[in-house]
Parts: sequence; C-alpha cells; structure tokens
Amino acid sequence: MVEKEKIYPLIVDESENIAYISDPETYEVIYLNQAMRETLDLALGEDYKGRYCYDLFQNRKTPCPFCTNDRITKERFYTWKHYNEKLGKYFKLRDKLVEIDGKDYRLEICVDITDSEVHNKDLERQLSAEETVVQCIHALSGNEDMDVAIHSLLEIIGGFYRAEHAFIYECNYSENTVSNTYEWHRKDLMSRKEKLQDIPMEYVAQWKEHFEEEEAVCFPKYCEEGEARLPEILQGLGVRRHMAAPIWEETSEKYGGEKKIAGFIGVDNPTKDIEQVSLLHSVAFFVSNDIYKRRMIYKLKDLSHVDALTGLGNRNSYLEKIEDLKAAHLKSLGVVFVDINGLKYANDHFGHPYGDEMIRSVAQGIRRYFPEYSYRIGGDEFIALYIDGTKEEFEERLDGLRDYAEDECICDFSMGVNFGRGNVNIEEQIGYSDSMMYVEKQVYYGSVLDGRRLQHKALARKLVRDIEAGRFEIYLQPKINLETGAMVGAEALMRREGEDGEILLPDKFISLYETEGVIQYLDCYAFEEVCKLLQEWIKSGGTPVPVSVNFSRLSLMGSRVVNRLAEIRERYEVPPELLVIEVTESVSQMEPRALKGLMEDFEKYKFVVSLDDYGYQYSNLAILINMNFVELKLDKSLVDDLKSNPKARIVVENSIDMCRRLNQVISTAEGIENEDQLNILKEFHCDVGQGYFFSEPLPREVFLEKFGGHHVF
Repeated sequence: MVEKEKIYPLIVDESENIAYISDPETYEVIYLNQAMRETLDLALGEDYKGRYCYDLFQNRKTPCPFCTNDRITKERFYTWKHYNEKLGKYFKLRDKLVEIDGKDYRLEICVDITDSEVHNKDLERQLSAEETVVQCIHALSGNEDMDVAIHSLLEIIGGFYRAEHAFIYECNYSENTVSNTYEWHRKDLMSRKEKLQDIPMEYVAQWKEHFEEEEAVCFPKYCEEGEARLPEILQGLGVRRHMAAPIWEETSEKYGGEKKIAGFIGVDNPTKDIEQVSLLHSVAFFVSNDIYKRRMIYKLKDLSHVDALTGLGNRNSYLEKIEDLKAAHLKSLGVVFVDINGLKYANDHFGHPYGDEMIRSVAQGIRRYFPEYSYRIGGDEFIALYIDGTKEEFEERLDGLRDYAEDECICDFSMGVNFGRGNVNIEEQIGYSDSMMYVEKQVYYGSVLDGRRLQHKALARKLVRDIEAGRFEIYLQPKINLETGAMVGAEALMRREGEDGEILLPDKFISLYETEGVIQYLDCYAFEEVCKLLQEWIKSGGTPVPVSVNFSRLSLMGSRVVNRLAEIRERYEVPPELLVIEVTESVSQMEPRALKGLMEDFEKYKFVVSLDDYGYQYSNLAILINMNFVELKLDKSLVDDLKSNPKARIVVENSIDMCRRLNQVISTAEGIENEDQLNILKEFHCDVGQGYFFSEPLPREVFLEKFGGHHVF
C-alpha cells in the first residue's frame, strides 16, 4: 500500500492552484508547490527555503500590513481577495492553520482571478463614466445661467479624472486663435485661464487633425510616434498630460455642409480612469448642443433689443433704458441726437443697399465714441447717452464724432447735443437735443454744399483705407476641364471683412462702390494682388494656371486703364497668357467708340478677355460679334435649372455649340453643384466648369496648398 506521505505532495504539485506553507511566527516559507514555483518563475533547483513570504511573494522588506495570520484557524478556511503588485495579478486566497509534527503552519491556496476582476473593474469604470455623463447632463439642464452650468460640469469631469484642471477652449477663426473660456481647477491650485488666451491656432493644428479621426484623444499619447505634442505654453504651466474631445459647431451651409470645430473640452494631468476618453466625447456632444441652444435663446432675446442692420440698441432697448434712468439718481447726462441727411434721396436714386451702407457708416461712428449706450430709434435717427461722466470727456467724444463725420463717414448727418448736471430731467434734455438737431438739419438743407460730391470723396477715402488695412482678400476658385478633370485655370473672387469680422461676399459691397464711382480702386487692387500671386507661384518653381480677374464696366471706362494694367503686369513679370480679364455684358453699354478703343487696347497689350455672366438678365448677341472673347461663361442661373428645365438645357446646349463655332471660344459653366449638372454639361461637350462640386473659393494660401500642384479630380 502507498504511503500517504508520498501521495499528498504529488496531489498538491499536480494541482493547477497555487499553494504554499509558511511559519506564521517567523514568516519563513517551508514549502511551495510546482504551480507556485512556476508563478514566481523560480529556476529548477533554486532554493526558496529560509526566505520570508513577504519578500518572496510581495517583494517587501517587512511583514505585509494586510497579513491574515491573526485571522486564520484550524477549523475553517479564511477566504479573501488581493491584488499582488509584484505579479500584477488578482488572486482569490484561502488561508488555514495546519499541524505538522505538532506545530501550526500557515497554508495558503491561491486562485488566479485576474481576468474576471479586470472585467468587473472595467464594468465598474464604465458604469461610473455613464453616471458621470448623467451628472453632467443634470448640471447643464439644472442651471439657467450658462456660466454656472458649465463650471458645474467641469467640476464633475475634473473630479472623475482626479485632474488638476478641467477646461473648455473655443476657436476664434477670424483671429486664427484659441482661448481658454471656461476653467475649473483643484482648490490647492491657481487659475491659469488668463495665461491661455489668444493662443495661435497653429499650436493646436495637429490636435485638430486627430480630433477629425478620433472621438477624443489623450496627449502626449502620440509623442513616441513623433506626431502630436503638447505646445510649449502648456508644458511651461506644468501640463504633463492633456485629454480633450472636440466640440463641433452645428452642420450648416455656412461651411459647405461640413462640421467645423468650435473648440474642445478636456482635463490636464488626470490621475484616474485615463483610459475612459470616451466620457469626454459624450460630454462634448451635450455641451455642444447646450451651448448652441442657449446661444439661440440669447440671440432671440438680443434680437428684440438690437437693431439688426447696425448692431446698436433698437427702440425697445432705448425705451427700457429711459425708464431705468427715470428711477435712477443721475449726477450728469449727455445726449446726442443724430439724423442722417439725404437718406430718402439716396434710397430713391441709388437703391436701398446704398442707403443701408449710409446707416451702417453713421452707426459705426456713434458706436466708436459712445459705445456704452447707443441706439437706432428710427429709420434715419440715432441717439447716444453719456451717463454720469464729465463735460470735458463728453466734449472730447463729440469732437471725435465730428472728425469722423468729416473724414470717414460716407454721408452727412445732423447732430443735436445737450449736457446737464444734477437734477437731470431726462425727457427735457432729449427733447432739447432733438430740437437742436432739427435746427442743424434745416441749415444743411438750406446750404449749397454738394453733398453728393462729399459722399463720393469720403467713400473713396474709406475704401483706400480699408484696402491698406487688409480688409479685402483674394479668394480663388479652380476651373476644371470637364473631359480630363484637370485644373486649367482659376477665378479670383474678392472678399471683404465686415465690421464684426464676418467675411462678406461681393454682392454686399460691389454695387455700392459701382454706384458711387469708386469701384476702379478695388478692381485695380484685385488685379495687382493676382499678379503678386502668379509671381510667387512662378518663383516657387510651380507651374501656374491662368487666373481670371473681374472688372466692372465703370473701371474699364477710365482713361489709359488698360495701359496701367499692362504696367502692373510687367512690374511683376507675369506672362500675358496667365491673366484673363473678365467683363460682363454690361460693357456693351459703353459708347461705341469707347468700346472699340477698349478692345483695341486689349489686343495691343495682349490681354485675354472673357465674357462673364452670360445669360444673366439679358444676353446681347451683338457683343459676341463686336468683341474678341476667348471664353464665354454661362451664368449660374442657367446651370441651376439644367435638370428640371428643358428650356434651360436648350439654351445651354446651343450656347456651348455657338462657342465651338465662334473661332473655338472656350465654353465655361459656372455654379456646378451636383453630379447631374456635371453629366448634362459633359453630354453637351462643355469645355470647362467651376463651382462648389469641385471646390468652394479658397484663400490664396489654402488654394496653393491644395491645387498648386494641379490636383486632378
């Protein structure tokens, strides 16, 4: 019969469970089974006897603070769970005292439960993240004040990640910067919000690339790959790790249907649950929706108190302010009553767009010198209030407004002013200012000043200043060969920066400059900017394509205008074939001899001429006979109806055929926006096309980066 003493070690060594025996008094290990040897990676024959359990199993120099020696007995197993840092595993442990040769020893049997514990902890973390998202939603919906709501949300996120800071950054595309607009920080730390304003967009440009590919990212996750790194400004503030998720703006036609990053939300130096980056993505989604909703509410509230044309307070806002002032104890009050001279005449003779520009011009001056309380209270009437200030400063502001009227404003306006101290009667002062304005207005209308001449002069002066200040910028839109898909040209299109930073399209300002006879300044500026672009393109080693520049009929009526354009072209050493002058059919309204002279000048100086907007409003076929065009551009209005309007297809097809018969004039279709239009134009053998289907107009740097190598569609 086999002895028990030989069977027991055999069974224990063959078991998959880990087991060992130690002396509970000295902590000395006296036995390890084979599974324990393999777990500890002990070499065959390597002696463990004489070593202590806390050293061998836990890599500690003293007994473990969690030791269970004082809880184990002979009667039953004591069961518990523990994470072994040395082995990096979770174990379920069963401890018991066993008697050997009359002495009690500690027996511990260990079961590896790492997989199940990791799974359970992942579930716990996921549940915690979901609960945090719910808390964030409640924080947003539970506070009417958006600033309070956002701060509460950031506090929740910062606590979840045990981070030093939680933040929201917002993008300012007009200034090409990013700023920290909301911040939460740990109580023992200082705010750093002021140090993180107007950061150049280029510092975080690579982050934006990752945002477009992933829901949320953790920097410097990519440092080892040499990709995304922390900007120096953050490193200088002690940021070692930066987790963030993008906040997207609403998809809209404003950005061609594409999403645009409004900013990002995240935390710095998180110490817990770093792998839970998806939490930030979820929170960013709700923040984006909440901010958009609140901004719409604020905008609606503002609209009821803001004049849409000028941005000044409207009559509602003015009346509310007057009621507030009646209940206040004012030390002083200055009143400026303004009325535009000749607004009705301008609307009747030059159109309402020009009248609107007059209104905006006057409003700009009032806002500049009386920014606190300025209102448009009627079609051509404004009022500004100067509350509790000194008469000296009031007079200085008035002098500034008068200088603005003389040097910058595009029209004349009459003013009535009044300043009072102590025991102010608001309605009486306003009435007196109104009367003073009326007197000044009668003087204006009784004078013999040529107001129209002054308006021309002021607008021309302002246009030149705006050009010098960089308020105008050239955008380019590629022209594509419809058969090959290659870029064969581009059109230069002017954009203007509005007073509020908004980018304005030509229909917002061209008609005004044409009406006032100052358009030639802008056309020549655009031509010179295109010459600069082509010169840079050539010097960089590229192969530029011809670029078209639009010219108003009024600009071309000037004396020696073509000669001056040739001089500009020669100054920048641009080959004639790279510049195309685009004119509209309105050029046919020129006096016949002047038109003939213009065409002779074009031929003399080797200018290529294109007929733009063909089919818009009217089409003068005689112009095709009397002028030599290399290109005929079909107006977008014809292209829009190609699929649904058989008559439009007939006109377009015959116009394209006419181009082929007129000495191979290039046919170009403008405003191609979808594949149906493209296929119809291909069927009609149209030569060239441009439109949003291929590309929207792009700033020159973006255009060169994208198409400088002649990208083929």
